[in-house]
Amino acid sequence: MNAGRMLFISSAFFSITISVGYWFVAHEILGTFMLGVMAFGFTFVAGYMLVAEREADLWGDQPDATMLEAAGQVIGTYTIRSPLPFWTGVAIASLLLGLVISPMIAVLALIALVALGAAFIIQSR
Repeated sequence: MNAGRMLFISSAFFSITISVGYWFVAHEILGTFMLGVMAFGFTFVAGYMLVAEREADLWGDQPDATMLEAAGQVIGTYTIRSPLPFWTGVAIASLLLGLVISPMIAVLALIALVALGAAFIIQSR
């Protein structure tokens, strides 16, 4: 996880620098906001990797690792027939649309996202 962690940390610092620099050069709110969202995403993933994946021991982190050692390594469990990712995408689109059209749609989408998050947790066990 060291390589991935450093990738996301450096990407977070880069995107924060770009968003601050963009604000000082262009003074444009929407572009700065979108670059800030990108910076938040990288920072969130880097923080997750620092906190939750701290003790992950992957073969790629070892300097003398070979592909033969990586064969058969279990990285995670993924469900490929779950409808939850599709409905999460619909809920996120509804949330963003609700922010533009009607706050009530955004509230309902936020409730759906919380329920889908709980369903993801239940399904992962």
